[in-house]
Amino acid sequence: MADDSRSGQRGGERPQAFALLDESNDAATRLEGVEALGNPSSSMTGSERRIVDQLLRVVLTDDDPRVRAEAIDALYFHGDRYIEELVSRIAAAVRRRDDAADPRTVFARWLTSDQAAYRMVGATGLGAVGPSDMRGASDAASTSVSASSSNAGSPDTTGQPDPTERLREAFDDGDARVQARAVRSYATLGGEQIAPIRTLLQASNALVRRAGVDALVSIGTPDATDLLATAADDGGNRLRKTVVERLHGLDRPESAEILLDAVRDPSPAVRRAAAASLARLVAEGDDVRGRDVRERLLADRSGRRNAGGDGGDGGDDPAVTRLLYEVASDERSDRVTPPTERHAMWLCCELIAHEEGGSGPGDGAVPRLLDALAHDDPYVADIAAAYLPRLDAPDLERAVRALAGDDEADPDARERARSVLKRLKRQTAASAADRSIEYVYVRRPADYTEKHGE
Repeated sequence: MADDSRSGQRGGERPQAFALLDESNDAATRLEGVEALGNPSSSMTGSERRIVDQLLRVVLTDDDPRVRAEAIDALYFHGDRYIEELVSRIAAAVRRRDDAADPRTVFARWLTSDQAAYRMVGATGLGAVGPSDMRGASDAASTSVSASSSNAGSPDTTGQPDPTERLREAFDDGDARVQARAVRSYATLGGEQIAPIRTLLQASNALVRRAGVDALVSIGTPDATDLLATAADDGGNRLRKTVVERLHGLDRPESAEILLDAVRDPSPAVRRAAAASLARLVAEGDDVRGRDVRERLLADRSGRRNAGGDGGDGGDDPAVTRLLYEVASDERSDRVTPPTERHAMWLCCELIAHEEGGSGPGDGAVPRLLDALAHDDPYVADIAAAYLPRLDAPDLERAVRALAGDDEADPDARERARSVLKRLKRQTAASAADRSIEYVYVRRPADYTEKHGE
C-alpha cells in the first residue's frame, strides 16, 4: 500500500499528512508529517495556505524542538514571507502572554540555539520587531532598541550585548540563511559599521552576497556608498551584478554615477542589470533627475566618439541605447516595474533623437520604435510614437505606412502608426511650404513691389 502520509487529496479535502501532526502521535511520526508538508506532492499544491497554517501551529505549539525546527525549515521551503509571518505570530503570542514582555528577548535567545532554523527566525525577528512594532506593550518594551533599559529586568538579556552586537556575531554563522537575515536585520536596526559587512560581499553564497549589498544600500552612509562603488568597479562578475541590481534602492546621485559607469561594464549581464537599475532609479528616486542622467549619457557617448569608441555596436546604434530598449521592451529576463519600462523607453528615445553628426538614428532604431508601438503598456507605446516623427531616418514614412496598413499587426500599434503618419505628413507639408517661400530683404514697403515688378 502506498504511503498516504506523503500524498494528499485533491479538491477541498484535508491533506492526509495533516493526520500525522496530531498531538497523540509520537515525535517521530509528527516529524514525518512535517517533512511531508515541507516537500508536498503535486496533489497538495492547491492547499498551500492550509499547509502553512498547520506548520505555523506546529512551530508555536509542538513540545518537541526537533519537530518545531523541521516545521520552520518547511515554512522556509514554502517562501520567505512565511518566516516573516511566523515572526509576527511569535511576537503577538509573547505580548498576549505578558504585555510588558519584549519579543526581542525570545528572538535573541533563539539566535543562540544549536538549531539553524531557530537562529534564522531569531535573526529575522530581531530586525522585524522594533520599537515601532511594540503596540500595546509597556513603556519598558517601547523604548529604543539601542537603549539598555529596554531589557531591564529580563534575565535573558541583562548584561548581554545589544541586538546589533548579537547580529554582528551571527555574520559568521555556518548557515547562509542566518547570515543573510542577520546582516539585513543589522542594517534595519541602525547598525552602521561597514567593516563586518565587507567580508560578506565576497561570500560564495549568492544569498549572503545579496543580503550584504542590501544592508549597505539600507545603511546608505558615504562609507557604505563608497564600498558599493568599489564592489561595482573591482568585484567579480557576480558581485558587480548583485550591486548594480540593488542600487536603485539607494536614492543618491552617487548611485546614478555608479550605474552610469556600469552600463559600460565588460560583462553583458552586468550591463543589462545596470541599465534596468538606472531606469528604475530615475523612475522611483527623488534625488536623481532624469534630465541629469540623460545629459550624462549623451556626454559619455560624445566623449567615446571623440576618442574613437563606438559604444560597442557602432556609432549609430550605441550599446546603451539597445540596453535601454531591452529594459523597456522586457526582452530580457530582468524583472522591471512599469514606471521603469517607461523611463527606459524615454531615455532610449532621447539617445536616438539626439544622434550627432547628422548621421541620423542607427539602422535598428526605427524598427525597434515601431515594434514598441505594440507594447503592452500604452504609456511606453505612446512615448515611442511621440519620438518617431522626430527621427531623420530614410524611408521612415514608408515603414510607418506599412505598419499602419498591416491588417495582421496589433490594432493599437496600427492606430498609433496612423497617428505618426499624420504627423509626418504635416511635417512634410510644413517643410515644403518653408522651401517655397521667397525671402526678400525688405528695407521699405516698396522693395517687395519692385522685386516682383521687374
